[in-house]
Amino acid sequence: MNRTYLIHEFLLTAKSKRTIPFLLFIGVLLISYCFLLVPNRETKETFYPEEIRDYLTGVEVEQNQRLKSGNTGIILMTGDPVFARNDYNYGLFSALLNSYEDRNFLRYLHLRSYYLESDPSVYLQDENLFKYSPYPGKDREHLYHQTMLRYEDYLMNDRRITEALLFEKTGMQSLQTFLHTYGFYFFLFCAVYFSSDILSRDRPHRTVLQGLPMSWYRQLNLKTLAAFSYTLLVLITVLLTGFFVLSSQFGFGYANLHVPIMTAQNTFSIEEYEVISMLKFIGLSLAALPLLLFLFIRINVILSLLVKNEWLVLMLGTLVIFSERLYDTRTTRDILGIDISYFPQTYFDFGKIVTGEKNFLLNTETITLAKGIIVLLVAVAIIEAVLFVLSRVITKRRLYQSR
Repeated sequence: MNRTYLIHEFLLTAKSKRTIPFLLFIGVLLISYCFLLVPNRETKETFYPEEIRDYLTGVEVEQNQRLKSGNTGIILMTGDPVFARNDYNYGLFSALLNSYEDRNFLRYLHLRSYYLESDPSVYLQDENLFKYSPYPGKDREHLYHQTMLRYEDYLMNDRRITEALLFEKTGMQSLQTFLHTYGFYFFLFCAVYFSSDILSRDRPHRTVLQGLPMSWYRQLNLKTLAAFSYTLLVLITVLLTGFFVLSSQFGFGYANLHVPIMTAQNTFSIEEYEVISMLKFIGLSLAALPLLLFLFIRINVILSLLVKNEWLVLMLGTLVIFSERLYDTRTTRDILGIDISYFPQTYFDFGKIVTGEKNFLLNTETITLAKGIIVLLVAVAIIEAVLFVLSRVITKRRLYQSR
């Protein structure tokens, strides 16, 4: 009986009139991500040949004018001659351009690494970088250290340097970027969407349901399991499809690539960074996914018992996903005197927990992987207790009775 009911609920979710359009929407998002967003994604390290050519042309004109006038110019901060600095930059950027156009990305990487190491101001004094951040200097330095650690990995571990690897477009790197940015919000919204009508869809069949020889709480559990299984199946399919499509375009990448993580929040220097493998980052991030999906589906079951309207359940569930955004995440370290690390919404974007990014953003050290799992488990236990009590207050007959 349990198995039959579980399969029935699974098929109801899969064949729902709400599900098919949403799957098509996910398909459009996936195609856009794989063929538009990732191929055209720009970062601080994106190389623009036309801009470099224009820069070299300008430097060449300036140098010729200085040769004619005999004026080398002086850099006020250092006292060095402008002519010598321009000559150095002309040679370096010419070499970078030639390496890029010759597809000699190993040489390009050596030159770019040398340039960034000798002149961190490329990041630290770029006013367009993190222009709207409340702490732009801190964020620029953070990105600079991450970039240097990434380049160090490429050079020290004899990687095969490709354009896709340099600009983080391989299958593994794209998956890491997705999990570290908006991936978990997408996962949680899918869970909320697929389970938002978990009870309301049965309203036309309430007479049949009243005679079902199964306890109300067990039905709720089986409905949860069906929605959880379907959501997990869809997400696994989307992740694998996206991964293999991107890998076919840009290469698989390396499972043992280094992912920079922050271990302390004192000096924000390179000494407070460590690295973990790409595979470990992905594994640790996805390990929390089943727990988060189950938590949100159970929240939706509670909401469905209370409000009885699938669209209202969808709206309220979505608000829960983004509940952390209701307060300033860069300055708030406690709520009503309680440390932010004790609230489950802090861990919804779990990819940032693995790398220490959440600690960096809040300038704290209290948010950890172990605490995150414990807090989420406690949240699940509380939700289970509430649902157990609520299922006895709002019975099947009371929920489906005619209005």
